[in-house]
Amino acid sequence: MLTRGLNQMNPRLRVTAIVNPAAGGDGAKAVAALAAVGTATLDTVETTAAGDATDLAFKLAVGENPPDVITGVGGDGTICEVVTGLHRAREAGAAVPPLLVAPAGTGNSTYRGLWDDAPWETVAATALRGEAVVRHLDLARVEQTGHVVVLGSGSGLFAESLLARLGRPETGRELLIAASLAAMQSHVPYAGRVTVDGEVIYEGGIVETIAGGFPYRGGVLHLVPESIVDDGLLDITVIPASVELMDFGQAAVGRTLYQLPGVCWGRGERITVERLDGQPVLYEHDGEVMPATGPAYDLTALPAALAVLTPAEAPTWFGRR
Repeated sequence: MLTRGLNQMNPRLRVTAIVNPAAGGDGAKAVAALAAVGTATLDTVETTAAGDATDLAFKLAVGENPPDVITGVGGDGTICEVVTGLHRAREAGAAVPPLLVAPAGTGNSTYRGLWDDAPWETVAATALRGEAVVRHLDLARVEQTGHVVVLGSGSGLFAESLLARLGRPETGRELLIAASLAAMQSHVPYAGRVTVDGEVIYEGGIVETIAGGFPYRGGVLHLVPESIVDDGLLDITVIPASVELMDFGQAAVGRTLYQLPGVCWGRGERITVERLDGQPVLYEHDGEVMPATGPAYDLTALPAALAVLTPAEAPTWFGRR
């Protein structure tokens, strides 16, 4: 479902920005761009600890007078927290306002997935002047934890690269690239199996799996090239141990990943990633490494679960354009 002209009935939108001041980008600059548009009443609330964004988003959405738009200002992890709160409000029966994602983190892959890296000042003006379109985005759920997944989830090398970020001097997307290169130096593939809707699509040595909706991770790595973010299904890419790591990195940046021999791809409503040696599988979602929950984890699609503001001409990975 598409909704155009968000502020046609209310020419002055009420917008609340949930800001993570500890995120890797410039949240103050992002908020200033919203205020500069001048066509909305803008309130801001700041997070002070992990989980705050979820609580704030839920309370805003279920309140007696919710805003017309909720803006998440932070990185992919912050956006996931905001979305989790909005999803809980939706499950509680609330009429949840649409989400506007601002790029104020390190990779900002969710922002790229929605706005294809358009300048934030332009996006803010488009959204608050009623020129954006509300589209409904698929989410996923990690069955072992109940966590909501927005951007996607990865096991193996990608999760290791997030751990390798710690203590590095780089910032932004350069940090993610440098951390990935560092993680490659010590990476050991794991023996694993990937199942999609009950069918095994791969079994053997695994460098990395990437599952979910948006095609980009780390802002620049094109890891799920065929994914459609509003088709009600999850895509997964499996990088086997037979692929040379440098070839993998070059193909991910060069958008040629599925041309590498042995790379496996699947699509379905439920995905299971498991280790075959009984050790806990190392995985992440939305840029955050998860605590070990066992040798396997399951992702289930949540179709059309989130209303988001997008450009009138959506990126090609939206099916309903």
